[in-house]
Formats: sequence, C-alpha cells, structure tokens
Amino acid sequence: MTEWNELVARDKTANLPTATRRETAAGETRYVFRFEDQEIADPSHDATGALFVSPRDYGFSIRGFQGGKTAWAKDFTNGIMLISSPDGQSHVLSPRYPARILFVGNDGAVLQDTGAQRQVVRAASEVVTVRLTVSVDVDLNGESQEAVGARLASLLAAALSDSALAAEVRLDIVDHVIDQVSVSPSRQRRSSDTDFSQLLGL
Repeated sequence: MTEWNELVARDKTANLPTATRRETAAGETRYVFRFEDQEIADPSHDATGALFVSPRDYGFSIRGFQGGKTAWAKDFTNGIMLISSPDGQSHVLSPRYPARILFVGNDGAVLQDTGAQRQVVRAASEVVTVRLTVSVDVDLNGESQEAVGARLASLLAAALSDSALAAEVRLDIVDHVIDQVSVSPSRQRRSSDTDFSQLLGL
C-alpha cells in the first residue's frame, strides 16, 4: 500500500471540519465534507460534478510527500484528504482524467483511494487493445501535409477522450495512443481530370 508521509510535519489547528463517510453511489462510499452548505465528494469538480475546478477553491493547498510526490491536501479532525493525478505522483490535474482522491486517517492508514478502486474494477474486467487503420482524403486548402496530419491526429485523440462518446457506446477507454501519422498524395483522380490515353486510343 502506498505510504503518504508529508515532508513537512505540521500540527493540526483547532476547529477543523470532519470528513464523513457516505454512500455516494450504489455500492460506493466516499469521504465527503461540507463546503458552503453543500457536500463535496470530489474536490476537483464543483458541487454538481459537472465543472472542473481547482481544489484550492475548497481550501486545499499543495504539499510535498516522500518519494517526490505532490498532492492537494486538506486537514480534517479525523484525517487528511489528498487529491492527485491518476498515478498518485503529482498535484497537477487534468479535466480529461479523473483525479485520484485519498483519505488518510490520523494513524497513517489509507482509508480511501479511488485510484485503487478503479484498478480493482479494471482488473475484474476484460481489457483489450484495439488497433484502427484510418484513411482520410483531405483537401489541403493551402495547409502543409504535416499540419493537416497533426490536426487530424489531434481531432482523433480528442474524440477518443470524449467521455460522452465512450458512455454512449458503453466503453471504458483506459488509454489511447496514436502510433504513426503519415500523409501521401491521394491516388484518386478528380472528376474534371481527363484521361488522354483513352482519347488517343492508347
């Protein structure tokens, strides 16, 4: 189990809030806290869960931990809540990936780790690698071949990262990578092109 030992020891101040364990979904419990009369389970989003926000908005601050890890942290009477990147190494978050939310008790025991929960679910499911070959005919419109290739690769990556798309087809896209982008002239003739060999009977 990952240990979270702060590099700078600190004494907890008085009047700290208490985090409460609640069932936030069927079969799923989370430590939550109240902020401006609302219960917050994911400090990387607003109370509705729709908008990506900074944990700083909820009173979290960046702290360093052993092993070079950093995380957003906030003290509670019964422990400390940490918000980090999915790999648990950095406080830098992205709206494209769910934040890793931990709750560490006062005795150092990890009482909640959403990253570990996702790994268990993932291990119980069947994960496959799908390789796609995509060919697209593009009118360059004055753009360079390299620029058009990079733009199409970016559009494809954005589409694969679209959680709405994944939910629509009931897919849990774990990761994706675009191996290679190559651009070559199209072999298709335009309808206005004339094949002179046929006119000359060749």
